[in-house]
Amino acid sequence: MEPEKSELENDKFRNDTPVNAPIKEKFRIEMRKIREMQGKKKFEYIWGYYKVHILVFIGILALIGSIINSVFINPRPQTVLFVAWSTGYATEEQLSDLTEAMETAIIEPKANETIEIAMFFSSHEDPSMDSAQIQRLAAMIAAGMIDVFILDTEMLEDYLRFGYLQPMDELLDDIRKQNPTIYNRITENTIRTEYTSFEGVTSDSIMGIDISKNRLLNEIGFFEFEKIFTLCISASHPENVTKALMVLFG
Repeated sequence: MEPEKSELENDKFRNDTPVNAPIKEKFRIEMRKIREMQGKKKFEYIWGYYKVHILVFIGILALIGSIINSVFINPRPQTVLFVAWSTGYATEEQLSDLTEAMETAIIEPKANETIEIAMFFSSHEDPSMDSAQIQRLAAMIAAGMIDVFILDTEMLEDYLRFGYLQPMDELLDDIRKQNPTIYNRITENTIRTEYTSFEGVTSDSIMGIDISKNRLLNEIGFFEFEKIFTLCISASHPENVTKALMVLFG
């Protein structure tokens, strides 16, 4: 005795779509078949033969919906200043307070923008970890993701040697034009050292600003360790670096 065939296999419409028929004709025949089916049978037929198509279509819709949501409805805030904190220990609360102070002064109300302050540390005890951090920083610098480093004297020398930093003379000149009072406060804390450009030109330049005793940072609770504000070689938002300094010394 032959095994029983499923209801779909016995369907009188099972094989009446010509294999070599044009796509338009196949579509017309399939639509006719589906229209003539009733209730559960119609659902079983559609699911049985078009399950993959349906799942792919749902996946595409979900992807499109996700893109529309992330780009148009709820886009991620744009980072307009990224600070790599590489000295001393800072709590999440302290970094949050400093971020809030910066955002209040720099970001326009209702703008979909943010400021990020992330901690990067060198252990000086685990070479593999330090090497991984240097590679991470190098990748972020190459992508133009870092604007400011806050570090100590030892790291300032290391980062100068690695080519991570650039002179701050032009940036401070912009501040002098905007607010001479703040400029004078900043110049009392500048750190000058020799800087050699990629073209091989060596000059005495401002490579950092000592913010160890900065009033705003002390109010937030940053004590007892050296803090030098420096400019990343590939800073993407120099205008906001200027504003950040004016917030610190305002």
